[in-house]
Amino acid sequence: MKIRQEVIKRLNKEFKGFYYHLICVAITGSHAYGMQNKNSDIDIMGIFLPPLEYLLGLKKVDQIVFERKKGDPFDGQLFTFTKWFKLLIDQNPNVLELLWHEPNQYVYKDNMFWPKIIEKRKRFLSKKLKHTFGGYAFAQLNRLDKLNEKVNQNKDRLEEFKKFGYSTKNASHMFRLLNMCFDALVDEEVTVMRPERQFLISIREGKYTYDEVVRMANDKFAKIEEAYMRSKLQNKIDFNFANEFHVEIMKQCMYYYSYIKVK
Repeated sequence: MKIRQEVIKRLNKEFKGFYYHLICVAITGSHAYGMQNKNSDIDIMGIFLPPLEYLLGLKKVDQIVFERKKGDPFDGQLFTFTKWFKLLIDQNPNVLELLWHEPNQYVYKDNMFWPKIIEKRKRFLSKKLKHTFGGYAFAQLNRLDKLNEKVNQNKDRLEEFKKFGYSTKNASHMFRLLNMCFDALVDEEVTVMRPERQFLISIREGKYTYDEVVRMANDKFAKIEEAYMRSKLQNKIDFNFANEFHVEIMKQCMYYYSYIKVK
């Protein structure tokens, strides 16, 4: 699948001749975690700089969504740099992951902005990730033994729920989030390709009872609390640094766009 070509095709359609700049695109989700199977969909995430008319004018766009049900060959979204950067400062798990993928998971990386972002990536980690990763994981824990709309509408998920008494998919996501959270607090970096992926797959396959899953999850939450107290990560992102970095990227973008127009 030519993901980059499809992304560019979509951006061209969105902006109809206005010049934009693609910063990066990566394959995310189960393929990035090493947990995919033959039925796994392709998910992507990317960053782009919209045309000058959108940066300075009244036209606005924050993200472009790809939905397989609408005919797109993959699911995912492209964020404008500003939207993505705000989510990064808030320690959004999916957005943070984009900075730490394995090299072969990147479909495209530019040579102008992406190296600057990667160079500073450790400065965009803070202890706040305990609340975002942990918060998502806690939400999964609360939904484990509850039927929801997604389960009811999916035959395989419904059969899974009836067989095991809980959503093994939610359980697998929960442990991935918990382990990523713990590792980030301890190692001060995000490990996207999960070394414990066989364990996560075994959770997905229902190898553990509901009670075992809850017990292991509570043990991990406790370890995360301890790691949080010991972590050397900054408590929050330095606002002045983040603001200056965003300004730097925007200035370079403006200069680049003006150069393209003159040329």
